[in-house]
Amino acid sequence: MIDFFTTGHFAAMLIGAKTTLYLAFSAVILGFLLAMGFALLELSRFRFVRWPVTFFVSIIRSLPELIVIFLIGIGIPYLFLNYEDAWLPSKMHDLSNALFGHDFEFSFFWLGVIALSLIYASYASQTIRGALLAVPKTQWHSGAVLGLSKTSTFFYIILPQMWRHAFPGLGNQWLVLLKDTALVSLIAIEEIMQKTDYAFTSTGDGFTWYGLAALIYLAISLVSQKLQEKLYNRMTAYEREPAV
Repeated sequence: MIDFFTTGHFAAMLIGAKTTLYLAFSAVILGFLLAMGFALLELSRFRFVRWPVTFFVSIIRSLPELIVIFLIGIGIPYLFLNYEDAWLPSKMHDLSNALFGHDFEFSFFWLGVIALSLIYASYASQTIRGALLAVPKTQWHSGAVLGLSKTSTFFYIILPQMWRHAFPGLGNQWLVLLKDTALVSLIAIEEIMQKTDYAFTSTGDGFTWYGLAALIYLAISLVSQKLQEKLYNRMTAYEREPAV
């Protein structure tokens, strides 16, 4: 039987869990901001604004998450760093050297955040767009009657009502994002799964370490679901109040 506390792998996995949470929180914050922007642009009445965003979101949604992570985690450094066998023109490398310097090194953590945030945003934007469309258009007229600008109407009237429709879907996508963090171990980010791989390679006991990783993911997911349930109940409490 493996002694979790003497091998050092258990402590390493806890550190990996912290990295996973940092990664997930960073990605969901950036991803939500992108999703909100994508949703609003897709609702634009101008086709030249709407179509490129719809096309971009469709591409991200059509690709496997692993490919998106590789394209960003491996592709971006390849585009901007001067590899001897790179097919890019030298001017691209001159530009990257001018922007980042000759000794610049990309952070794989933030490349992972960018990849995960784009994946999250591509799905969350559709949830937000549907939630915005679910708010009656008469609410915009109500804001105008109150003398509010369109911006004030959006933030004070439309957005609070949108949350009620969007929150369950966004909560589910957060859980998917948590699981997708396991994929970024393939671009050298030392989160839970990479620490688990190290433990398995060192001890040869895959069942124990991968089982422990599953329990960590399960614990994070269960806590997340409980918090989401409490937030949603609080958000919709007025709907359950008995009429006087």
